[in-house]
Amino acid sequence: MKHSRYIIVIWGVTIVILASLSAAFGRPRTEQAHQYYPFMLSSIEAVNGSTILLKIDTQLLAKPVPDWQIRFQDHLIPVFKYPVQSDGAFLGLVAIPWHAKPGQTFLIVEWTDSNGIYSRMIPFNIVVGKYRTEKLKVNPQKVNLSKKDLARVKREKKEVKGIYSSGSFDRFWSGIFQLPLTSDVTSPFGNKRMFNGQLRSYHNGVDFRAPIGKSVHAANSGIVRLTKNLFFSGNIVIIDHGTGVFTNYAHLSRIDVSPNQHIEKGQRIGLSGNTGRVNGPHLHWGIKVNGTYVDPLQFVDVIDSIIGQ
Repeated sequence: MKHSRYIIVIWGVTIVILASLSAAFGRPRTEQAHQYYPFMLSSIEAVNGSTILLKIDTQLLAKPVPDWQIRFQDHLIPVFKYPVQSDGAFLGLVAIPWHAKPGQTFLIVEWTDSNGIYSRMIPFNIVVGKYRTEKLKVNPQKVNLSKKDLARVKREKKEVKGIYSSGSFDRFWSGIFQLPLTSDVTSPFGNKRMFNGQLRSYHNGVDFRAPIGKSVHAANSGIVRLTKNLFFSGNIVIIDHGTGVFTNYAHLSRIDVSPNQHIEKGQRIGLSGNTGRVNGPHLHWGIKVNGTYVDPLQFVDVIDSIIGQ
């Protein structure tokens, strides 16, 4: 696994940027602008479709903080206790959308204590990933949809969106995230996808080579939120791991779990297959973080980088 080194965002380093924005975002009532605040990013450069980490050590703040809030673009990012370190350390998972524009951007961190409300902007850069274009041949009825199928797809999208928007803020996962099966990757995250010559989407997960009937395992512990046959995904399982993290397992030939079931890391959730829009048997594995699809393999690496400390 690749390990990311933390970059400490020092108030002194960002003072030029923050001073010009202080009128909009305010300053602490009792603390001076040069005081050190240990907001630490796992990287100051983030590829579109990746996940970066924001670590906060509240021990270096003057007063207890009962409420934290991190915002990136339109997304509110849950803050939870650091998985391998207690004593005032907290963590937020920042998902960079595939469609994000390259260039400098900011996290907005807000908190309150007994003296008032505070706000800081933490800058980092988004860079464009080296994604390619894939050409796939599938059943034409899965590309040029009938009115009936289109209506079904719209209903399913609404249902799935509701699931992803109502996840638990509690942390169900622990330790590293493991791969759902051991196999070669046949299609990485992020590539543009042309189905039967038509550009339809980008790949929002990773595909593993798998014959029909190979066991598929949960990447971490959590609660099953959906087990269903969807038009594009075929038989799918969606697991809520808490803290804004979901995994999904698509094109299954069989589902072995039920909605609202608590499952453990490594538990079999079904068998690989070729249901839905496919050009052959395989497993599609996706990860969504705070409403944004991210590269599953990079997510596994970045979580491993903190668990392995």
